[in-house]
Amino acid sequence: MAKTKAKKPSRKGASSQASHNIREVISHAEELLHATTGDLGEKAREVRHQLVRKLEAAKEKFQDLDDVKEAAEEGMKEADRMIRKHPYESVGVALVAGLVIGALMNRR
Repeated sequence: MAKTKAKKPSRKGASSQASHNIREVISHAEELLHATTGDLGEKAREVRHQLVRKLEAAKEKFQDLDDVKEAAEEGMKEADRMIRKHPYESVGVALVAGLVIGALMNRR
């Protein structure tokens, strides 16, 4: 009997799914806001106004996170290219960095 390995979701897939879920929640909240535009009491208008502000802030933060994620991915790709282009130098730099950090940690 051969065992089948269950596929684990990749980080990229999980990140993409989380991103999709967040966008969907924001979209549903905006739909709810548009549906409740009619006559509302004072308290409901106040709550609705707060929700609008918080949704706008969430969209801005989400966009900033997407920008940071893209920059980090590009940085990782560039580091990978440099390591592949100069493997021995990369190992040397990592060795020296490890020695320095180890020496600093042992000094207390």
